[in-house]
Amino acid sequence: MIPALRGHGDSPCPAGPWSIDDFASDVARLVATEGGGAVMLGIGLGGATALALALGHPGLVSGLVLSGIGPRGEDSDGRDRWMLIARALRERNRDEGQALAAEAMATRPDWRGALAQVDAPVAIVAGEDDKAVPSQDQRELAIWLRAATFEVAEGAGHDMAKDGGPQLVDAVRRLSMSGDREAAVTA
Repeated sequence: MIPALRGHGDSPCPAGPWSIDDFASDVARLVATEGGGAVMLGIGLGGATALALALGHPGLVSGLVLSGIGPRGEDSDGRDRWMLIARALRERNRDEGQALAAEAMATRPDWRGALAQVDAPVAIVAGEDDKAVPSQDQRELAIWLRAATFEVAEGAGHDMAKDGGPQLVDAVRRLSMSGDREAAVTA
C-alpha cells in the first residue's frame, strides 16, 4: 500500500495547523485497517511520520526504513527556513497541503529521549550528498535507536526515491523477510 499523506495527492487537506503526530495518526488508521505489522518506508516528511507512528502506535509497526530525517527537532534557524518555505508556497499559490506540511516539519519534536522505546528494527539509508539532512545527522538517528542499521547510498541526495531507490527496496525486503511482514510506504 502506498498512502498519500494528508494534503498530498488525492488525500484530504483538512484545515491546519498540522503536526507530525497528525500525519502519524492518519497513517495509523490506514495500517490498522490492514491489520498492522507494517514495514514503513519514509523519506523526509514520510520518515518523520514513520518515526512518530512507531513511537505513538508501536503495535502497528514491525520495521522502519528511513532516509532524510534526523533525531532532533529544528533549531530557530531551521524553524525559520521551514516557515519561509511555507510562506513561499502560499505566495506562489501552490498547494496548501505542502505549506501546512512544511510548518509541521518546522515544529516536529526532538525525539532523542524517546527513541529507545522503538522496538522495531530500523534501516537508515542516507544519501551521501543529502544537503537537506546530512548523513552524519542520519547516523545520529541510528545511534539513538536500539535496533538500527546505517548505510550510505553513494552519489544519492535527499530524493532517495529517485537517487537511492534500489538500496531502499533492498532494506524494505530485508526487514519484510525477517518476519514475513506486509510493506507499507510513506514518502
